Amino acid sequence: MQILAYEEDALTFWALQNKLPLILHTLQDPSLPSQCDIFFRPSFGRGGSDKSSQFGEFAFILLTENCVYLGESKWDKSSEKIVDGVLTLREEQQLRHWMFKFCIEEWAYGGYSNWHEFVETAGPNLQKKGITKPLDPVNSLLASNLRVVLGVIQQHYPARPDVRNVLLYFYDRMLSDQLPHQAGKDFLVVSIDYQDSLHGNFVKIHC
Repeated sequence: MQILAYEEDALTFWALQNKLPLILHTLQDPSLPSQCDIFFRPSFGRGGSDKSSQFGEFAFILLTENCVYLGESKWDKSSEKIVDGVLTLREEQQLRHWMFKFCIEEWAYGGYSNWHEFVETAGPNLQKKGITKPLDPVNSLLASNLRVVLGVIQQHYPARPDVRNVLLYFYDRMLSDQLPHQAGKDFLVVSIDYQDSLHGNFVKIHC
């Protein structure tokens, strides 16, 4: 079966399905694809204000043998521009990565007995770091989603893994005149040529 889709979400799915060896090689990660698990578009709310516990969606979360990669995706038609080789990410995107890394380190490997204890104890630590977003309450859908994803991470890694930020940048080699070598404050950049996956303006995904 062939699926035709458009824009960054389609390219992300296509790349995770077809370009994972290239992604791992670029990240200098020795893991085999068979050792990896992937969350595609995991949602933790749709953003919200600084007072909201929602912090949006990752493009993907990649679990390799020893590392968790929190992923964003951009393509050469995105509104974000490349200036002197640097692609600037929005502040809320970078905050999302910081928040989730905090949850991995504090909840998944912090020894808390339940989510309520985590919210009550770890929440003030966020405030001390200048983060005004609260942790989500116990009975919310967002908290449930977080616990599911963090639980899978706990099962995948017996000890606390490294957590890194990564940007997949998709470009058409026939049209793009520059690629980013840096994104955000600490994002690893993986550039992927999507020209051969196109059918007109659509991405071909084989299932």
